[in-house]
Amino acid sequence: MALRKDEKTPLLAKADGLGDRCPEQMGGCCSGIFFSWLTPLLDLGNRRPLEFADLYQLNPSDRAVNISATFRKFWDRERVLPTPRLWRAMAHGFGWPFAYAGFLKLIHDSLQFVGPMVIKLIIEFLSDPDADLRVGLVYAGAIFVSGVVQSFALRQYFFYCFETGLRLRSAVVTAVYQKSLVLSAAAKAKKSTGEITNLMSIDAQRLQDITSYSHAIWYAFFQILVSSYLLYLQLGVAFVSGVVVILLLIPATAGISKIMQSLQERLMSVKDERVKVVYEVLSGIKVIKLQAWENSFTSRVMEFRTNELARLRTYYIADSFSDLVYNGVPSLVIVSTFATYIYLGNSLDVGTALTSLALFNILRFPLFMLPNVINSLVEAQVSIKRLTEFFVLEERAPVTEGSLTRVGIALDRATFSYDTDAPILRDVSASLQSDTLVAVVGSVGSGKSTLLAGLLGDATCSGGSVHLKGSVAYVSQQPFIQNATLRDNITFGLPFEHAKYQEAIRVSSLAADLKILPGGDLTEIGEKGINLSGGQRTRVAIARAVYQDADIYLLDDPLAAVDSHVGSDIFKQCIKSALKGKLVVLVTNGLHFLKDCDTVIVLQDGAVAEAGTLAELSATDGGVLATLLESVQEAPAEETYDAPEATEEAAVTEEAPRRRASTARSDTDGDEKAGALILDEDRATGDVPWATYKVWIRACGGFGVAAWVITLFVLSQLVNLSATFWLSYWSEQAGSSEADQLYYFWIYTALNAGYAFAVFGRILTLYLASLRGSKVLFNQLLTQVLRAPMSFFDTTPLGRIVNRLSKDVYAIDESIPSTWGMLFGTIFSVLTTIATVVYVTPYFTLVLGPLAVMYYVSQRYFVKTSRELQRLDSISRSPVYALFTETLEGIATIRAFGAEAQFATRNEELLDLNQRAYFLNFSANCWLALRLEFAGTVVATAAALFAVCGHQADNSVAFAGLAGVSLSQIQTQMVSVERIHNYCVMDTEAELYAPAAVQAQLQATAWPSQGEVTFEKVDLRYRPGLPRVLRNLSFTIRAKEKVGVVGRTGAGKSSLVVALMRIVEPSGGRVLLDGVDTATIGLHDLRDQISIIPQDPVLFSGTIRSNLDPFERYDDAALWTAVKRAHLSSAVAALDDKVDERGQNFSVGERQLICIARALLKKSKVILMDEATASIDPTTDRLIQQSIREEFAECTTLTIAHRINTILDCDRILVMDKGAAAEFDAPAELLKNPSGLFTNLVDHWRDSEE
Repeated sequence: MALRKDEKTPLLAKADGLGDRCPEQMGGCCSGIFFSWLTPLLDLGNRRPLEFADLYQLNPSDRAVNISATFRKFWDRERVLPTPRLWRAMAHGFGWPFAYAGFLKLIHDSLQFVGPMVIKLIIEFLSDPDADLRVGLVYAGAIFVSGVVQSFALRQYFFYCFETGLRLRSAVVTAVYQKSLVLSAAAKAKKSTGEITNLMSIDAQRLQDITSYSHAIWYAFFQILVSSYLLYLQLGVAFVSGVVVILLLIPATAGISKIMQSLQERLMSVKDERVKVVYEVLSGIKVIKLQAWENSFTSRVMEFRTNELARLRTYYIADSFSDLVYNGVPSLVIVSTFATYIYLGNSLDVGTALTSLALFNILRFPLFMLPNVINSLVEAQVSIKRLTEFFVLEERAPVTEGSLTRVGIALDRATFSYDTDAPILRDVSASLQSDTLVAVVGSVGSGKSTLLAGLLGDATCSGGSVHLKGSVAYVSQQPFIQNATLRDNITFGLPFEHAKYQEAIRVSSLAADLKILPGGDLTEIGEKGINLSGGQRTRVAIARAVYQDADIYLLDDPLAAVDSHVGSDIFKQCIKSALKGKLVVLVTNGLHFLKDCDTVIVLQDGAVAEAGTLAELSATDGGVLATLLESVQEAPAEETYDAPEATEEAAVTEEAPRRRASTARSDTDGDEKAGALILDEDRATGDVPWATYKVWIRACGGFGVAAWVITLFVLSQLVNLSATFWLSYWSEQAGSSEADQLYYFWIYTALNAGYAFAVFGRILTLYLASLRGSKVLFNQLLTQVLRAPMSFFDTTPLGRIVNRLSKDVYAIDESIPSTWGMLFGTIFSVLTTIATVVYVTPYFTLVLGPLAVMYYVSQRYFVKTSRELQRLDSISRSPVYALFTETLEGIATIRAFGAEAQFATRNEELLDLNQRAYFLNFSANCWLALRLEFAGTVVATAAALFAVCGHQADNSVAFAGLAGVSLSQIQTQMVSVERIHNYCVMDTEAELYAPAAVQAQLQATAWPSQGEVTFEKVDLRYRPGLPRVLRNLSFTIRAKEKVGVVGRTGAGKSSLVVALMRIVEPSGGRVLLDGVDTATIGLHDLRDQISIIPQDPVLFSGTIRSNLDPFERYDDAALWTAVKRAHLSSAVAALDDKVDERGQNFSVGERQLICIARALLKKSKVILMDEATASIDPTTDRLIQQSIREEFAECTTLTIAHRINTILDCDRILVMDKGAAAEFDAPAELLKNPSGLFTNLVDHWRDSEE
């Protein structure tokens, strides 16, 4: 489901009279006890698939805003302590409902001992032929009443536990989000986006899940103590031997817990790494595709995944051994107790045997649960540790006003760094007042952006002081664009004021753009501004800053992304006019702007080299700025005309992603519909199809493996049943000899040992098969996602994809296997028990049929709604993650504008929407279990009644409720398999490689050997029904020719790259490279032979070496040569220097140089350059251009022009207009035509220089 910033409907809408109410308004006490407030929703879910608008609102006490406030209050008290404890803050904030749940569990556990005692009484009743029938009926009634009360108490217990878990998850998600907003730069460097995402998804989920297990810490011992006491009453001192076995379990439990915690910590650490690299790959997917790096990054992700699965396998094996221990202990307790009982000279009679066995079964449950309890507690402990470490990380220190009394900035020997060891900028001193335009210039990596980061508080002031007074607006070097409408991106949370808004649009040169956007300013903008050009993104950021009407403006080289004419207009209309009277700090590489600035600050090697007016600095002999001005006789300016024309033809935008996502207007479409970009998340409805189960079974090894797993479960249950029958037979031989008693004993011992090992075998086999299924499905998912066309990534939020690759993968890794185990174990236990009862009491079949029908109808009635709630839960998680990843991308802008509260509120709204589905899902599980357990109680009562009439019975069939809940859980959890499988079968790009025969032919001709590029009548449209963006385009670029490509926005410049690289397949015509039709070869065959230097530099965490040469094709000498030719030597000390996530430890200019070094290293026959040096200072740019001319002298180059000096020496200029080649000739020839398009563009550039 696509949720935009302004889209509140899902939170407020009403449907069928349900969506406007909360459970507290749906009924009184009885409704709460029976969960009957859910019945209207279940009825609706049976009539049609549920939608978000159908879901009840959360109770006020469960809403994120209130939970967040409660958690903050107690955590703020806790964090100032020497050793803050997260669990303590949570206990204080959310402990009372949890404690009440414990009281309900005490009632349930106390009543469960009624059954064994009544069994003994019934046996005594049956052994007395003169007993009054009414006494027997009272015993049967006791079973019924205790069963019903137990069921009510247990379901309310789970409800309060689940509600507490919901609150814990809300507390964690909101706290992690809010903490991310205030992390210091040094702290952020310690945590990748993937790690923080895992805190919100996996760790928060584990704390949510632990609530249903936490009470086991005490109730397990309560059950053990009471069971032991009652067994002592039955067996006397013989039970002491069983107590000894239980006591021996305590140190074993401690050892197992320690081992499991260590394994879990190791598993989570590699899971963090895997999610981190997945996030990076998805963030840089366009570069990966253009560079033909899919295989390299698939291998990189799979390396982490393989490590993760190896650790998960170790964890599963350890878990299986713990199951062996905990299943073996109850059997060992029984065997040792009966052995001692016999040794003391006693004979085992029927009453003692069956009562003891019933008590042992109660004793078995807490011991059987201990592995799950310990695992969950270990996981929760690991998560609490990870969360605590995150919550105590250093927070950024806000920049204070100091002694400033009016708007201004004061720097006194300030030193800025992103960590304590490496200062980036040293000893900066300046005093800046309002109504001042300050320019900051310097070479790449000199510290320009760090200066602005220091003023914002994003870089740490590790020495000296920095003070700032006044509101701030900030335009970052890589503009932050939200997945929201263009209007929302500009207003950025402020009320809409028409006049103010129009002025911001005007001075940022955006007015004409609104006319070509499908929905005008209500057009939805994709993540990172994917459907806007680089210049448009920058101008939106400028308009946002202007709309804020702040006191201080910090502009980080915004004019580098727009053409000279538009840049000149923005400088004059916006910076010089609209911002007049403000304090403006402008980072720029455009030296021609300096003449209009009041002060110029020149940075060099991380320090202020000089500062003053342009006249003062240019007159200084040997000065840094004077030298720079002398070396660059003509300050280069940007050439691409970025302002679109307000014509119907201009409705075709330049950028490929934009066209792919836009929709043509129709008479019936409103602006908002026309402007829609992000597609609603696909959602299946109805039953989870059998095909989904088949996908999972086949991934796990096929139906043969499934049959083997089921066989092991059946065998283990038959062994357990055999042990019960053998005990019954043994107890009937009460008067046999001591030798016979030992014979019966050893057979019983062997059966119990066999059961313990059978359980170990069945769970280990299930785990290993599930592990194989996880591996297969993840491989398919990753491969298919990376092979998806770019249109998929343009219209699908990153958070939605990450959700599939994190939360859904976690489900198939860990949740589904354990649930399958619970389901199989419970179902076969129920079946064998019912079979036993039917065998002993044939009359029981009279009630079995009606109860089976009731059971089936209730389960089917429930599962329709439960399945849709699970799907809505999964779908509504994606926007939470999407907002989070978007927030981390734009954290500097959000902080600068003081919009933290606005984004935190949006996070709470999206979280509440998700929690509504989860709350109703677990409540519906309680609804079902209550009714199925009632059916189980009726079964047990009926069996007792028949026994009273002269037959025996067994009351353990009450586990039917657990079987039903397990069945519904597996159906809802299989939704994760369904969601992953949906991605595994989506459309992909063309094949990566041509058939072997074609490749052999290409290799034989050393293709491409020349580099000639030909377009023959090429048509291109981004989706069927959209306008053509290339129209009958024909031209030929000769081998080794240098061609500059120019044109207005929407002319089709970038579409040339899209068509040539087959990001979108042409709808007509063909593209030839050295005479080979590129459509006849594989994508990698093509893309691997072309180098591209993109406008937005993208780096990946790793090293300089891995970013330059991910396939390890080149030796160190070649790598160093590329580094030096790209003038990176000052920034790169070693090829194994660390590169942080997204290259954050390098400036944008340095990142561009690394991308240039990639192209220099590759030495392809065809080079595509798209504004490759936009963020590089003029001196470095001049050196880079010289390197490019020298290194690429034998190559064909296409340069999408952005600085006039980069194309004037080209052999020919291709002028694009309306998707066609309007002009194509040498620059001198084109300039001879005074009315030509190229002449017009050059005239605009010259005007901007004056």
